[in-house]
Amino acid sequence: MENQVLDVIMNRATVRAYLDKDVPDEIIWKLARAAQQAPFTGQMYAFIYTRDRDKKEVLSKYLGRFIAGAPVFVLFCLDFRKLEKFIAYKNRKNSASDVQMLFLGIQDVSYAAMNFVLAAESLGLGTCFFGGAPMIEPLLTDMFKLPERVYPLVGMALGYPAKKPLPRPRIPTSCVLFRDEYHDLTEEEVKKALEVMDAGLIREGYYQNLNAKIPKPEGGEDDVGYDKYGWGEHISRKYARQDPSSKLRDLLRGKGIMI
Repeated sequence: MENQVLDVIMNRATVRAYLDKDVPDEIIWKLARAAQQAPFTGQMYAFIYTRDRDKKEVLSKYLGRFIAGAPVFVLFCLDFRKLEKFIAYKNRKNSASDVQMLFLGIQDVSYAAMNFVLAAESLGLGTCFFGGAPMIEPLLTDMFKLPERVYPLVGMALGYPAKKPLPRPRIPTSCVLFRDEYHDLTEEEVKKALEVMDAGLIREGYYQNLNAKIPKPEGGEDDVGYDKYGWGEHISRKYARQDPSSKLRDLLRGKGIMI
């Protein structure tokens, strides 16, 4: 059975090259309104967009080089400040811990940001998320005038695709969908899942085209060429690097979010 929503979802792919064509304000407004229709806990989000070339040039150096070539950059923020103003208006005070607020706020932003993306896809636009935003909070706070209790969660490039990439592979659904109880993957299931992920990405030269090889965290000679560098190698290197939690905790506390 044909379904337009499922077609949009299943054909979504990250876009890193954009046409020199602006995205009108009224379209961005529609995308934001669609984002708001996502499920929420407290609507603890704020979306800030810019077309400013100087800002995009700076952001491209810190988050991703593709930002400079995108017509629009959108910053999705956790916004505890706004919710707490609503609570104060009713003569009450927020008594939830910031640990709880962080979990609920990330849910809010994530649901909304994905609605934003799917709405953009349905209108022929393309997007690319940049997850490094929390680690450059001071720069983003200064650039976008973020007050206390508002924290950058993820950035996004937005524009009309110069070319529409094919959807990337995912691990088998059997590895994520379980009936009645959690299933702990066997070593053989892990092996097969990585084979699914690696094969297509290596064949199309995905990481090579992006020049995206991460250095080996353990150091030493890197004997893994791009002909063997797939998702498994990439993700294992990424998460085996030094844990940035202490820096992130300090940045959050600097914005009045005490975890």
